[in-house]
Amino acid sequence: MKLLGYFSLFVCSVLSFAAKAQVPVYVAAYDYPPYFSDVLETDLTRELVTSLNKHQNSYQFIIEVIPPTARYKALSQEGCCDVIFFESPRWGWNNSGVSYKKTMPLVKGKERLVTVKAEGRKQSFFDNYEGKTLGGVKGYHYLLGGRLLASDEAKENYTIYLANSRIINLRMVLGGRVDLTVVNDELLAVLEGSDQLKIDNLLISEEVSHEYTLHLLVGEKKNITAETLQKLLSELGRKGEFSQLFKRFNMERFQIYRPNAVR
Repeated sequence: MKLLGYFSLFVCSVLSFAAKAQVPVYVAAYDYPPYFSDVLETDLTRELVTSLNKHQNSYQFIIEVIPPTARYKALSQEGCCDVIFFESPRWGWNNSGVSYKKTMPLVKGKERLVTVKAEGRKQSFFDNYEGKTLGGVKGYHYLLGGRLLASDEAKENYTIYLANSRIINLRMVLGGRVDLTVVNDELLAVLEGSDQLKIDNLLISEEVSHEYTLHLLVGEKKNITAETLQKLLSELGRKGEFSQLFKRFNMERFQIYRPNAVR
């Protein structure tokens, strides 16, 4: 019995050491559905974190929710987080003063204007913003008038109501509280046939207002490197997990990194 007790203690110690040996990797996440959202039932960041934790034992990925305006600080050397998932370097990063590296591009996304359907309303409604209120999100970037502007900059030249969520923007458009908002094609794809938010009553612009590629960004001197993170993505790809993730969200057409095809 004493030997059995020593063995049980040994096993517990080994398991405890293994758990402690995992390096924590804090993932900055802000409201940007379908990549991260507290409103949707789940999102790509949560699911990717789950897959990464399930398929390896060296790192423990932990989501840290932040406002979009805090994402640069979060990845700074003194910041709270190590990485941010599904982010475009074009969104202010090169002027942020924060050193970072990026993985290969994962997603090719597009944004476009939407409004609520109304009698006589046509595509020409999107031609100008005069006399119209736009719904925006604090900390986002918008391509308006040929310039990529941070939300605060956009507010100086356009009539914009800034909310905390793109889902709120869509609900305000559908409820007639703002005239227009910008939405990404990826979110529209996820909401197709969804009971959470009916998009059948949206008039969607045929013209794309902004295109971007999304990566995983890693801060300098953090608990993981971009090279290691890329390797983990490749391993998920070989197991079929990465492509399956996009398939579950009806987003295969936006996926540009297909690690199961990489040799």
